[in-house]
Amino acid sequence: MTLGEGASDPVAAIEDLRSLLAQGDFGAAGSLAVPGQAVLASLGEGATPSAVAASLENGDGEVAANFWTGFAQGVGETFTGEVTVEDLGTTSQEGVEFFVVGVTPEGGDQRQMVTRDVDGQRVDLFATFGAGLAEGMMGPVELLLGSSNEDSQMILSALQDVVPSLLVAANDESLSPDSVQRILQLVELITRVG
Repeated sequence: MTLGEGASDPVAAIEDLRSLLAQGDFGAAGSLAVPGQAVLASLGEGATPSAVAASLENGDGEVAANFWTGFAQGVGETFTGEVTVEDLGTTSQEGVEFFVVGVTPEGGDQRQMVTRDVDGQRVDLFATFGAGLAEGMMGPVELLLGSSNEDSQMILSALQDVVPSLLVAANDESLSPDSVQRILQLVELITRVG
């Protein structure tokens, strides 16, 4: 799979994503996610380690498209309707720079989305949706830690790359203490192999 170009800046990444989701072009939206993250997130949805490992090796475009399909069904017009999108600056964790974008629907609360520069700006799924992803991933990561096969080792190694993203997610002040705790528990699990 060839990865399309990312967006020119963080706000453009979110605007491009909104536009693609409104059009129902989930395949193109998939290329606006940081590569490899959607397939790692699919662990929490019940994907098998062998399927995850295969997608890590062969590209996760289809999995990323499915992620955005589910997201669009969940938030629908709240995200694709009338919203204000604004640059909220940058933050960094473990030497990785992240760009924070505020998305505020008309009459609603602001939601933070986070991008990274990976051949252009792309949405960091773990920094943006860490609280939601962490809960479903605890069990699968524990199972991976208990396994010593090649697929498990590949996935655990790839998960190390999302630790800075999860730490950014844990710093989202809009999250409940329980959500922050879940994210930090997942980080602790992932780094146990480090």
